[in-house]
Amino acid sequence: MSGEERWCVVTGGRGFAARHLVEMLIQYDLFSVRIADLEPQITLTTEEQNGVLGHALKSGRANYVSADLRDKPQVLKVIEGAEVVFHMAAPNSSVNSHQLHYAVNVQGTKNVIDACVELKVKRLIYTSSASVVFDGIHGIINGDESLPYTDKPLDSYSATKAEGEAAILKANGTNGLLTCSLRPSSIFGPGDRLFVPSLAAAARAGKSKVHDW
Repeated sequence: MSGEERWCVVTGGRGFAARHLVEMLIQYDLFSVRIADLEPQITLTTEEQNGVLGHALKSGRANYVSADLRDKPQVLKVIEGAEVVFHMAAPNSSVNSHQLHYAVNVQGTKNVIDACVELKVKRLIYTSSASVVFDGIHGIINGDESLPYTDKPLDSYSATKAEGEAAILKANGTNGLLTCSLRPSSIFGPGDRLFVPSLAAAARAGKSKVHDW
């Protein structure tokens, strides 16, 4: 990276998918990376300490900021000076709390949007969920962005993710801000300690289902 330093922000930056994104951003060397999450300080695994993230934190190419997205002043502090924001923060989908889901997925997302508009961020990329268009009954086959939100969301997490996504897309073009939303399904890969183990446990218990599309 040369010339004027350019910063991006990854909210929820210590989440599973976000950790991989942070390392990719560091490797691409286009931006310095500000990692934002709830924990007071960042705790690295041994692998992270010896890898690109550990080196980037030591060199100043990455830093960590503790922030609660429900608090707009904290959000402004996190995003200030950033050119791009990857909004990946979200509460655990398995937690049965509409109040928490709404506070983070809707109000927290609106705080991120408002901060991006106020601080003239150029791009905002939101990690949504395939569940915003999935009713739990009808499979998604060859789905694309034209699929409408489901009228019967699976749970409060899915309902509030849809509301947050709608706010993100509505903000596109406001004060020069470009926005988009990604709708991944269950995410797994290297370092996953939740999704694949849960599938294996379900299979061993005889609870797995095979779909032939």
